[in-house]
Amino acid sequence: MGMELYASSPVARAVWDAADAHLTSVYGFSIVDIVKNNPKELTIHFGGIKGQAIRQRYMDLTYDSVDDSGKVMTRPLFGDIDLYTASYTFSHPQGLLFATQYTQIALVVTEKAAFDDMKAKGLIDTEAAFAGHSLGEYSALAAIADVLPISSLADVVFFRGITMQRAVQRDAEGKSQYAMMAANPSRVGKSFSEEALREIVDQISSQKDILLQIVNLNVANQQYVCAGELRALATLTNVLNMLKIQKIDLEKLSTMMTVEELKEKLAEIIEGCWDMVLEKEKTDGAVILERGFSTIPLPGIDVPFHSRYLWPGVMAFRNYLVKKIDPLQLNPDRLEGKYIPNLM
Repeated sequence: MGMELYASSPVARAVWDAADAHLTSVYGFSIVDIVKNNPKELTIHFGGIKGQAIRQRYMDLTYDSVDDSGKVMTRPLFGDIDLYTASYTFSHPQGLLFATQYTQIALVVTEKAAFDDMKAKGLIDTEAAFAGHSLGEYSALAAIADVLPISSLADVVFFRGITMQRAVQRDAEGKSQYAMMAANPSRVGKSFSEEALREIVDQISSQKDILLQIVNLNVANQQYVCAGELRALATLTNVLNMLKIQKIDLEKLSTMMTVEELKEKLAEIIEGCWDMVLEKEKTDGAVILERGFSTIPLPGIDVPFHSRYLWPGVMAFRNYLVKKIDPLQLNPDRLEGKYIPNLM
């Protein structure tokens, strides 16, 4: 996570140290320590004047969620912190680098440090086009267009990460029922396409009333990323495995059946694959995502990034982001004709 460059490059080290100093003073933790040691627990103490200021910052962080009636509610991100809280402990069973809020900070600081190091060595063409996917978009805008100074970048990414981390329910061990998985339609069969994958994903989601969605379109007909609940993702793996093993050609069937008949056939396959998941869950005690002929689970990810599940938090995040960007500091010349946004 960038520590080799941290040790060898004064420029990269300056980026890390600036981010670390800001996060230590504002939120009470060292991102460098987390990257180097990956502790499973970290306690923030709120004693003294500095500690009280840190506690207030945690208390001021809020997020939006949707209740059972569909109403958007603004809630504190740290509802268990009040004026009498002496300390707060963050934890993750795999270490805090696997907690979204810390992972995301570590990634953007790594990228910004690497970029500044390359820039110092004269390796950056100022006229080159630039882009970044998802979290990488923040790194790109901060590194190349100076849209966010390192302190604001760290703030924004920490807020983004903690909002996502808190968006999903977790058990006593901190585990969620969500994940992400890559899918390759071309491995199912020659005639199997993005359209077929979409049909199956949408039907699993609607048939079982469960979250399952294609969220990243990476390589046409070769790599898509799906986000959703573990049972839904496991069912998708089973369906695609079955189509491949039994050589079921949906395109060919569509010429032999009506649309309704084809949907019924697909519904039967989904139901059978769903039952397989439930049966295996009983045996294993949990849903364990396994690699399929055309699917690969993404380890360490337990939030359905980019999915509709996170939409309620967009407005609160947008409001927070706007406060961190100073329009007077923006230089359109660095963006026009060079910056390629995610939405293109």
